[in-house]
Amino acid sequence: MLTWRILPEVVFSGLALAVLNGGAGAAVRPPVAPYEIQAEPSPNNRIDELVFGQLERLGMEPANLCSDAVFVRRVYLDVIGTLPTAKQASDFLANRSASKRQVLIDQLLERDEFADYWAMKWSDLLRIKAEFPINLWPNAAQAYHRWVRNSLRESRPYDQFARMMLTSSGSNFRVPQVNFYRAMQNREPRGVAQAVALTFMGARAERWPEERQAAMAAFFAQIGYKQTSEWKEEIVLFDPGKTNGPGVASVAAFPDGMPARIGAGADPRQVFADWLVDRKNPWFARALVNRAWYWLLGRGIIHEADDIRSDNPPANPELLSYLEQEFVTRHFDLKHIFRLILNSRTY
Repeated sequence: MLTWRILPEVVFSGLALAVLNGGAGAAVRPPVAPYEIQAEPSPNNRIDELVFGQLERLGMEPANLCSDAVFVRRVYLDVIGTLPTAKQASDFLANRSASKRQVLIDQLLERDEFADYWAMKWSDLLRIKAEFPINLWPNAAQAYHRWVRNSLRESRPYDQFARMMLTSSGSNFRVPQVNFYRAMQNREPRGVAQAVALTFMGARAERWPEERQAAMAAFFAQIGYKQTSEWKEEIVLFDPGKTNGPGVASVAAFPDGMPARIGAGADPRQVFADWLVDRKNPWFARALVNRAWYWLLGRGIIHEADDIRSDNPPANPELLSYLEQEFVTRHFDLKHIFRLILNSRTY
């Protein structure tokens, strides 16, 4: 029977330890360096070139590459949220292929557990909760979560993902993404604007000047909520009859200060979404890739990951710019960004 030998930061089975020490028939003994590989780190992709270059400018030595045993544990936890089985770990350790890490990353990104695990991550960010203080009705919470999970499983481009949540109307039971608006504690236009900025721009709009908050709030001043005869069902809709209330500017303006052109009868949410997901938008791609870096490496390039502002600069501007460009060029493919990060020596 296999027994587990638990060491800090790494889990080995007795068989895995034997493989590390020369084969299944070898005596089990502690490996010489179970945590890292004693070799000069060399760049594996553009991420590493930018990170190693920054470390050199700062006069810092890069850490050694982690061992296979550390890597297999780390990548399973980070990508699908579970530890590898004893067989999966020992098979990986016994594999002598130079590309085995890349192959494992690709396999994990395609597993069902990827969508399960990252839907849970997004549920935190999108406030998918049937309990206090969000109080989504369970039917709505389940439908919303299922929509997020399916979006991840189908690799829906992130710009489409965001646009659907921002612009959809309908029943919270039948059009799951409208629960984005229902899952906010503050449904006043300024509260909605703050939630949108935090979710999709990584910015804390409550710290913005009053006039800037009021101008963005105007995009969300005509969201209506209507009850139906079905218990706890609610329709989210564009209500052109609503007027801008207190604390909302009479003319909407984007966070960059540019006034918005909204035609008669047009839904301002559509206008804002067009601006947000534009390939040249300085916030949208940056916020996501910075958040992805935070999720996988524990600290944002801009830290905190939800505090992007001019006086909180990135630790490595070139790295952040590179990831932004990759994300936009690859049509907002979230898995592409994960794959780049996971295949770097930096990770």
